[in-house]
Amino acid sequence: MPDSKRLWTDDDIAKLQRMAGKIPAKQLAAELGRTLGATSVVASRLGVSLRIWRAGRRVKAEGEDASLIQSD
Repeated sequence: MPDSKRLWTDDDIAKLQRMAGKIPAKQLAAELGRTLGATSVVASRLGVSLRIWRAGRRVKAEGEDASLIQSD
């Protein structure tokens, strides 16, 4: 289980910024050794989106209503 009291290092933040939007948020959190919640909070504070965009279209996030995604 990830350590809930471990501070975010500059390397952790750089890795988050580099990988955000390229791999699923759950996988990113695991790569960082963090919970999904902690990863989401830090990404939000940094203004970094964890949503994955491919070929000009947004991929449905886990648990998101597909009707909210516009298709071209």
